[in-house]
Amino acid sequence: MRHAKRISAGMSVGLAFLIVLTLLGSPVNSAELKGPVKFTFASMPLGSSWYVYAATLAQMLKRGIPEGSNIDVLPQSGGIGNPLLVGQGKADVGLSNVVTAKWAYEGRDMYKGKQVKNIRALAGGLNWVFAVVIFKEDFIKKTGVDSIEKIAAKKYPVRYISKTPGSLAIPVAEIIFSVYGIKMDDFKTWGGSVTFASPEAITAALRDGRADVSIDVVPPGHPAVSELALTANVRFLSLSDKERAKLNEMGLASDTMAPNSFKSQDYEVKTVNPGTVIIANENMPDDLAYVITKTICEGKEELVKAHASIKPFDPPTAWKPEKTGVPLHPGAMKYFKDKGWMN
Repeated sequence: MRHAKRISAGMSVGLAFLIVLTLLGSPVNSAELKGPVKFTFASMPLGSSWYVYAATLAQMLKRGIPEGSNIDVLPQSGGIGNPLLVGQGKADVGLSNVVTAKWAYEGRDMYKGKQVKNIRALAGGLNWVFAVVIFKEDFIKKTGVDSIEKIAAKKYPVRYISKTPGSLAIPVAEIIFSVYGIKMDDFKTWGGSVTFASPEAITAALRDGRADVSIDVVPPGHPAVSELALTANVRFLSLSDKERAKLNEMGLASDTMAPNSFKSQDYEVKTVNPGTVIIANENMPDDLAYVITKTICEGKEELVKAHASIKPFDPPTAWKPEKTGVPLHPGAMKYFKDKGWMN
């Protein structure tokens, strides 16, 4: 299959410009809401695609919801952490990977003992998102090591860098490493290093020669990875059949990242796609869940202006189980039925 901190004065000029663009669209119909609402939206750190999604959607909602309402966009914590934040009531809405929402709902894998049965989907299939294995070309040229398998076989002291805990990037990497019987901490044992950092810091470390390898889960056009591809000589590696098979066992579907998803990546990359879904706590009022779902589905054009990776989003099918991973919120279900998209 082919596919090509809170909102504050401190946000980047580029992000601010993207958000201003969203103000040009038509207002959200707030007729379903009876008064001001306040809720928090869990995303990921600044510089991530998910932060752009959440900040843009918040601005779209603020145009139409009742005066006195407030939406607080949290720059945390990612595909792993957000289902927990929403389930624990520390956030009302959050972006999640489909696979991690499903794991959390079922209490499996890293959610054993931390099952969250109270999360519900608002809309899924938001974008294409891929696991990417990134090697510095200088590292490959110097060492002859051009795969995770060779790192494991040689016990090479690689300088590995990753997003902070809470991101799906970490368990995806650990699953890949497990194919070769190694763990992330082995890099330190062999004389290398493991660093956890923000997307911008990862880009800077790879560009400046302070790291060799990273594994991430991102959509095409991800801001930090796009900057990395523009400013550093890197290679995006295809996953081996063994690596994809192991990830398939964990619920991540095989997929192919199209050429030119990033600069200088003029080749296909065989990988996996964990999906993206917006989730809410089951206690969210139906009318608020309805309005958020409506804004997502009817505001696709504005969301795409903010981040082109949302272009694959198909509102009429955003309710389907394979795109959500968890049951729909009743308010979202009402919206999809009102539109005639769901029986």
